[in-house]
Amino acid sequence: MTTIRQLTIDDYRSVLDMQTGIEDDYVIGSFPQLIENPAQSLFGLMTEEGLAAVAGVYRLPNGNGILGRLRSDIRYQSKGNATALLKHIIAYCEQDPRMNWLGAITRKSNLPAQRVLDKLNMRYNSQFISLLMENPGEAEFPAAAPWQPIEGTEAKRDAIEQAAKDTKLAFYPYEAYFPIPYAAAILEDEYIEKLSVFRNTDASRIMAIQEDFKGRDLAQIQYFWPDVFEQDGLWAAVFDYLQQSDRQLVPQLDVSPGNASCIPAVFKESFAKDDDPWLIYGKYIR
Repeated sequence: MTTIRQLTIDDYRSVLDMQTGIEDDYVIGSFPQLIENPAQSLFGLMTEEGLAAVAGVYRLPNGNGILGRLRSDIRYQSKGNATALLKHIIAYCEQDPRMNWLGAITRKSNLPAQRVLDKLNMRYNSQFISLLMENPGEAEFPAAAPWQPIEGTEAKRDAIEQAAKDTKLAFYPYEAYFPIPYAAAILEDEYIEKLSVFRNTDASRIMAIQEDFKGRDLAQIQYFWPDVFEQDGLWAAVFDYLQQSDRQLVPQLDVSPGNASCIPAVFKESFAKDDDPWLIYGKYIR
């Protein structure tokens, strides 16, 4: 007999007993922090043998949610546990009047996850590659004047909304690795106040930097046009930002697979190679 329920800190021992086959599994190790996060709800599928699977939903503004944290005990795999658990979480979200869209993000190489998402009627929407600039000091490009910062919450919001309109932006990189459908309502004041936004001299391009933590301190670069490697002033602004920070920030940038395969030589040694795109699946609940 199996049961599914929301997990609490009292389940930590059962989580630690899981055998996921993943070395230094961050879901297992970070379970107490995940449970404490009010935006995160974690569920577990229990069998008579023990905790067989864990997954959850991470809530973002404007009624958006991302399915994730899926882990299965390798001793109980291939029994439909992951599908059953995710179906339960989707039903849970569908009963929440605050939820509008539910998504999931997985690697293109993760075929089992894609098969599960197909069974859940989650539709493929788009793909991206998150480039990590592991070695910023290796970049060599012509000296350029840094783009200038945009000051004030309303001015930053107007610039981002205009850029989204100009580029017909479908998904907004709200957090590192967590793009969600773009809507002006997601740009709440508290979020924008934490963004550093810059624009070029003729105001035809803008770029934003958001500090985030996903296993490391990230400087997430938000840029919506395909010519990111042609904007010397953008990168001058990024490097100025890094130098002024007292944290060891790693620049991170979402690009299309096409852009990732055509990184100019001056940047080649800076970015970690990644040819396995992230796929965005999703469905509108309302």
